[in-house]
Amino acid sequence: MESNGEGAKMAGEPLNAPTDEPVGAPTPEPRLERIPAADGVSLAVRIFEPDRGAAVGDPFVLLHGIASTSVGWEEAARLLAAAGRTAYAVDMRGHGLSDRPDEGYDLTTLASDLGAVISGLGLERPILVGHSLGASVVLEAVAIGRVRASGVGLVEGGLTDARDQFASPEDCVARTALPPVAGMPESVLAGYLREANPGWSQARLAAALAALDVKEDGTLAWRLTPPRYASLLAALWIARAADKWPAVRVPTLVVAVDTGDAPWTAAKRTAEVAMKAAIPGIRVEWLMEDHDVQTAQPEAVAALLLDAFGI
Repeated sequence: MESNGEGAKMAGEPLNAPTDEPVGAPTPEPRLERIPAADGVSLAVRIFEPDRGAAVGDPFVLLHGIASTSVGWEEAARLLAAAGRTAYAVDMRGHGLSDRPDEGYDLTTLASDLGAVISGLGLERPILVGHSLGASVVLEAVAIGRVRASGVGLVEGGLTDARDQFASPEDCVARTALPPVAGMPESVLAGYLREANPGWSQARLAAALAALDVKEDGTLAWRLTPPRYASLLAALWIARAADKWPAVRVPTLVVAVDTGDAPWTAAKRTAEVAMKAAIPGIRVEWLMEDHDVQTAQPEAVAALLLDAFGI
């Protein structure tokens, strides 16, 4: 098993400092806990707590997407905490500050990891929220009985399957390959991202860079290695979200995005009809944005979560 990355600096660390951008009422800096899961794997959890008084309502457990990290939930989690709710943002195995074993990159193992985190934190019935891959993990965990949740939030995930967007597993791997960063200094990539995405907030830039290690020579490497990335894509290719919908019997919010990709949006619109028939009382909300909507529009996503899962 690889270490959890203590020997390498997380890219973007200097960018995690507070900025002048409005993200709601002030909240304390998150604290980091490590929770043991299966096979000696330790998972990192960033905990966002209200700054005044006791927390109210069920806590939120937030899962990121593939090759991302818990930092992508930073602004939304702060807004949840500012509203009096505790939020736990988890780094899944192979990602962020969690351990990086060679095995376990399938939905069942990731769902078991989620169950271990919830148990290790002493949570009874949290609200489970996943983005993209994280949404698939939430569905898997509920379907196989690894967790007991009071609510489920699926953000840009859980509606469609990989085969709805890609022609084959090979096409999926080829079209979603991680951008090459080997040998690139952090400052070069940060400069490129700023220039290519002038509308990005400082927090979103930090979230993008947090998926990378800075090696001793100052160059970058993906925290989620390409072979483990491929294993996760293979798991997503064989997954069938619709098979798991009937297991969801708690209040459910789906945040779907029209990214401008007409065929993908059409597939999600079609799946929405079937999903509403399978999950009684489900609420589906649409936003115009790119896939990483929780980092692009944290205020909108946090507001939808608070409205759907109020006290």
